Amino acid sequence: MKAVRKLSISLCICLISFAAFSQDTAAIAIKAKYYADSMTRSWFYANWEEFIDLTNYSAIKYYGGKDQYKEHFKTLYYHNEPNKDVDKPELTTMVSLMNKGTDEWQCVLEKIRYTEIDNRKARIYSYLVGQSKDDGETWKFVDAGQNSEKNIIYIFPDVFGTLAIPEYKVIYLDVEAAEAEARERAEREAAAKAAAPKKTATKKKK
Repeated sequence: MKAVRKLSISLCICLISFAAFSQDTAAIAIKAKYYADSMTRSWFYANWEEFIDLTNYSAIKYYGGKDQYKEHFKTLYYHNEPNKDVDKPELTTMVSLMNKGTDEWQCVLEKIRYTEIDNRKARIYSYLVGQSKDDGETWKFVDAGQNSEKNIIYIFPDVFGTLAIPEYKVIYLDVEAAEAEARERAEREAAAKAAAPKKTATKKKK
């Protein structure tokens, strides 16, 4: 009985610890998203000081300092400036959140921008890589943009090696609609073929 009781107590402690860790992780994810959404708003409204404050220093250093970093992103911004009468700041979605048993956390968040490219409606998927060194209280980010995961290692050398960063991608809505229509047509044809009565071979009369 004592052995069973000890086992039950140990199991309860493990479950309580797991629940507490899950709650902490959820709270940290909310904090990370709050800071990431602040960064996307600062970009949308061209608030460059806040944008730089929310940027990981390694990215600023990679571009040669604050002035060079600011000019690089200003150029990108005005090349495809959001229409503030129609567009809205990108909202983020958590893709992955990692901790290696220290006060440092890292994450990847997805951004989706609805826009027009050459008069075609499109969705642009890009990613923010976040880092917190105070157990998830505050966050700074690297805008992965069109950089590959390999390039991010140079821009952000502290990134966890196991943190997967998806590729930047553009989806045109007309192409997406055409592909969906083709799939539906193929499914209808396959269903009709499966439902059609099978012809049985008739014996020829001698």
